[in-house]
This record gives sequence, C-alpha cells and structure tokens, in this order.
Amino acid sequence: MNRRSVLRAGAAMTAATALAPGFFASDARAQQPKAMTDGPADFVFHNGLVYTVGGPAPWADAVAVRGTTIVHVGDEAGAKAMAGPNTQFIDLKGRLLMPGFVEGHTHPFLGAFMTSGLDLQLANLPEVLAAIKQYAQENPTGPIRGFGWRVDMFPPEGPNRAELDAILPDRPAFFFAIDGHSLWANSKALEMAGVSRDTPDPIPRFSYYARDQNGDPTGYVLETNAVLSLVNAVEPISAQAMGRLLETWLPKAAAAGITTVFDAGVPPVGSDQGAIIDLYVDAEKRGTLPFRVSASYSVKSLPIDNVVAEMSALNKQIATELVHVDIVKIVGDGSQGGYTAWLLEPYADMPDSTGGSPFTEDQWHQLIGMVDAAGFDVHVHACGERTARVALDAIEKAIAANPARERRNAIAHLVYVDDADSPRFAKLNVTAQFSAYWSSADPDTLENMVARYGEARGNKLYRTKTILNQGGRVSFGTDWPAAGYFSTYEPLKSIQVGITRQLVGLKDAPVLSPADERLTVEEAIHANTMGAAYQLRMEKEIGSIEVGKRADLIVLSQNILKIDPHEIHKTRVELGMMNGIIRHQA
Repeated sequence: MNRRSVLRAGAAMTAATALAPGFFASDARAQQPKAMTDGPADFVFHNGLVYTVGGPAPWADAVAVRGTTIVHVGDEAGAKAMAGPNTQFIDLKGRLLMPGFVEGHTHPFLGAFMTSGLDLQLANLPEVLAAIKQYAQENPTGPIRGFGWRVDMFPPEGPNRAELDAILPDRPAFFFAIDGHSLWANSKALEMAGVSRDTPDPIPRFSYYARDQNGDPTGYVLETNAVLSLVNAVEPISAQAMGRLLETWLPKAAAAGITTVFDAGVPPVGSDQGAIIDLYVDAEKRGTLPFRVSASYSVKSLPIDNVVAEMSALNKQIATELVHVDIVKIVGDGSQGGYTAWLLEPYADMPDSTGGSPFTEDQWHQLIGMVDAAGFDVHVHACGERTARVALDAIEKAIAANPARERRNAIAHLVYVDDADSPRFAKLNVTAQFSAYWSSADPDTLENMVARYGEARGNKLYRTKTILNQGGRVSFGTDWPAAGYFSTYEPLKSIQVGITRQLVGLKDAPVLSPADERLTVEEAIHANTMGAAYQLRMEKEIGSIEVGKRADLIVLSQNILKIDPHEIHKTRVELGMMNGIIRHQA
C-alpha cells in the first residue's frame, strides 16, 4: 500500500472499530494496518477536551501521534498505553484540542507584500493623509506604498492623485484599497508607469485607469492587470523580495492555527506564477513552512487557449509532500466597491452599469469546459451574482459534456447570490467559499454595499446558512489581505463573524441582515476545517481528528464551543502542530 492508501485505510477503520463514542478497544487497534501500530507514540495529548469535527464521535479525551499520523483518538488510558520512553506528553490542562485550520481561500504572498508598507485602516481621509505625510517624513527616500484605505472615504469616482501630490510631489507612491482590487497612485507613480491620457486600458471598463473629464488619469487604478502594470513599474515584484516577505509571515500563520492554505493566486514575476509558488517549496526544504499548500494557477484575462497547458506544466513541476498545484483560479469579476463586480441588474447608485468580467459568456464556457476536460477543478472569484450564475452555468455544461469524475469546483466570495442560483451549489456539488470576515454589519457593508445594491438586494448579502440548508457545502477563508472593513488572516476572527455577523470587538454592534444566516459554532468550525479540506480534495487526510489522518492539531486557550461567541477572537492558539511537528508554541 502507498502512503495515501494507508491513510485512507486508517481513516475508514476508525469508523469500523468504534465501541462507544470516542473510545477504541485494544483488540480493534490490533487489527489496524501494521504501519499504524508499530512503535511507541511520539506525542500524547491528554487531560483536556478533544473536538474531533469528524469521525465516530465529536468529542474524545486523548490523542496519540506517531510520526506524521494520528494513531489514537479516544480514551486517555488507550493513548498512554501507546507511549514509550521518549514519548512527549502534552498536558492540555483542560484546554481544547481541535484540528488545525484549513484556509479555503487566502493570499500569503499578496498579503505579505501589500501589508508590509503603511497601514491605512483608519477612520477617515484626513487621518489617512496625515499618516502618509508622517510616514514620508520618517522615511525620506524611495517609493512609498501602503494598504487599507476604504472606498467610503471617497466619492463614487474614487480617490484622486491630487490629494497625494500635495504631500508627495516628487516621490512615487501607491496605496492598495482594503479590498485588494484597486490602487490609489500619485502623479509620479503614474509617470514612472507611463500612464497618460493616451495609455490604453488593459481591459476596458474592467481593469482600467480612471480618468477625469479631460481624459487624464486620476490616479485611481482598478483591477489586477492595470494595478500590476503600475506596481511593477514603480517597485518591481521579485521572487527574492517575495521570499523574504513570506518568511516574516510564516510564524504568524502558525500562531493563528493555520495548518493548510489554498493560495488563491500569487503575484507573478513577469508572467511566471511558478517562480513565486516555488518559494513555498524552498521554505519546505528549509523546514520553515508551517502549513501545507494547495496552490492555484490564476487566469485573469485573455488569452485562455494556453491555460490547460500551463496548468499541466505547473502541476507536474511543483508536487512535493506539502506543496502542489492542481486548481485553476478564475478571476471572474472585480468588487462592488469599484463597480467591477458583475451583476444581473444594474448598480442602484450607477444605473447605467452592471459591472463586468474579463470574459464573455462564451469564453467562460470554453475556459471551464477545457479545464474540466483536463481533469482539473476550478475556483472562481465571484463577488457579483452574474459571475456566480455564469460560472454555475459553465460548470453544469462541462459536467454534461465531459466524462464523469469526482469534481471539487468552488465559487468564492458570493457577496450576493440570486435566489434561483443558491440551490445549484448542492445540485452541482460546488463548494460555496465564503470570506466570512466580510459578513459583518460594518460601515462598508451597511453603507457602500447597500448603496451599490439598493435595499432589497442589500438585505440579502452573504447568505451562508441558506446554502447549508439547501444541502450545499460551505468553506471559509479570510481572503487575506482583501477585506471590506478590517483585514485579517486569523481564522478565529473569521469564525466569530460567521457566527455573529457583527464587527469583532463590539458585542452590541448591528447584526447583518438576514440575521438567520448566522452559523452555529460547529458549522463555522466545520467550514474552516472539513469544509475547506473537502474543497481541496484533502478531507481523507486533514480537517478532523481521526485515526489515520495527518497530525495537524492546535491547542486553544478557550473552549470556543462553550464561551460567548463574541469572545472567540480573544482566544489564543497556544500550540500548533502540522504533520506531527510542533510549529508554534506560545
């Protein structure tokens, strides 16, 4: 048997050998595969609560780990019976042990890059401008960049370079919006990028340079193609710089309890996405990678004829124990904040626009059909409901046209989904991937989103529970660094918002309508563990604490299933283990 077969056999045997909830008989253990029972355990976790998420029972008393694998889930006596002279006993002291978090959609490289400059998650425009001015004085040379300004700081036409030019007339500067989809640049940055009245937009009406009445660029730059062209002109993205930035974030990820990530798109070096993804492999070789990685090949614009060939090449090129590339990420539209999300009906506050997509409907069907025929899954960025519908249409058509197989497609963000489309997630077995942290009743959602959609649609945002009630699958991911109001990579905060639909830290804050879309604690944890693991085809190896699965475990300072959900964000990850190795210890 190969390693994966052993893991699956062990996981299956867990269910078959249960005597009582959370307990296993010694004779049942003796029937497990030899590889599972040889030698003493390396770790025994005991004297606490074990929330398994999956398996024959939700709770257990102790866990034993040998090598990379969980070898006992059940009673404390059984775990201790597997100990040897070198076994490390970890006394939980009543704390909660649960599976490590599986992030179903995040951007470690983009997050490390965007958030390494000036933090502009501030209350208003005067505070932002004051922060930029002070930062410029304290850092008198070189380009200036930052992240976090919010669209509600500006009128619908967006920010203007004049506000930056008054502070920074001679130095290039650019600042990412908190949604990660747009940029605010000064005149010097536009000049360095060669952006003028005569510069064509990369994708007209979708990825473009906003212009004033005279046709001159205002400094508001929208969507990836236009944004990257300016960033690379001012401060080129290099693999070396990205590697250094990633290294600073890896311990933070481990401290947040993250043991697996789906990287939903890396910034390319030129057109080479593999050069950045390979940096994960470099970290793995050095032993500094604290999580396993499912990476994606991103498609942001035309041409699409080469997608399958390039995806296949990356899939073969990058395939290690912890890092693999086997999903095609399709950037299907933009964001509501910049009026680039693709809607079925016009924006309420811009009635001549329904937003846009880099692809026509025919191109959508062609792209997803080709990817599906090649045996790869798609992961679609869909903030707008038309994008969700067209993606579902294309997936449904591909299922009908191509040979039967087990598909694990996902559609992400789903700010608003039309009533007619939400049951299709269950019907087509498409995971609804939510950025739960966005679903709070914060000023961005209450003011900007409702303004964009109008009250009728604006009161039906982020309907996570609806998908579950209709039999669909849900996963969580922070989409770090992108956000609506506050940016975070910490799953515990995302889980809290998925449960409360309120801003973190404000117990009496408004609840986002519909209030009955709030998840239970169990549902939210499942979305950030088994739900995301299923999405990534890893549910037989990770996502729950079961015999035969990988030892991806975290110890929390509080039992998040019992405390007030508004206090979840205060919980600390006091120990993190991935693949049987302790990666974080507070």
